[in-house]
Amino acid sequence: MARELQQPIQHSIIAAGLPNPTRDPRQVFVAYPYTLYPQSDYRRVFRDLAKAFNVKFVFADEKITSLHILQKIADYIRSSRFGIYDISGWNPNVTLELGLAYGLGERAYIVIDPSRTKVEEVPADLRGLDRIQYGSYADLEDGIGKLLAQEIPVQQTHDVENQLTELRRQVVRLVAESEGLKIGDIASLLGVSVDMAKVIVRPLIDVELRTTGVRKGTKYYLKASESNA
Repeated sequence: MARELQQPIQHSIIAAGLPNPTRDPRQVFVAYPYTLYPQSDYRRVFRDLAKAFNVKFVFADEKITSLHILQKIADYIRSSRFGIYDISGWNPNVTLELGLAYGLGERAYIVIDPSRTKVEEVPADLRGLDRIQYGSYADLEDGIGKLLAQEIPVQQTHDVENQLTELRRQVVRLVAESEGLKIGDIASLLGVSVDMAKVIVRPLIDVELRTTGVRKGTKYYLKASESNA
């Protein structure tokens, strides 16, 4: 993430004649250049996060070719808690959806893969906005996970600013105090779901943790202790 995310820019213009659907506080709208990434790979990031945070992601899949489709997308945007707009490659449809969100006064967060985007293609007034930058699907998952933790807290009683960072510290400590933990053990000790535990642990693998076994038998150990294992 390039900078700490602040509240997204909002505007007060509401397009006349568009419906005003009921907002779902656990729904997030996602617009991304689906011709740029394999759908199964890109959306796997969001499937895992949806389970972990108990949220629903809705995607804009159709090319905007008519007012009917535009109104349907406006419904998605206005019925969601906020929107995520991946402007990698400066895709025309994502650009239009981002502009629609701003025009409707809806909350929008920008996501971008710099390696697939020429900076000069992005308007100057968007280049300076807070954004999630990523270079891999793991980076994308980590960035979106931090955003969700900011917007939809994992534990309401947890008062740290970045809950995922704190939970990952706890995982390292718990693993260090054990002789190997399975993902279910980690989830129980943290008091979170197994899906959330997977999101928490994944960025630590090969950095601070190592694994043995496969699937349900996988155990996590401190990487630093590998020579002593």
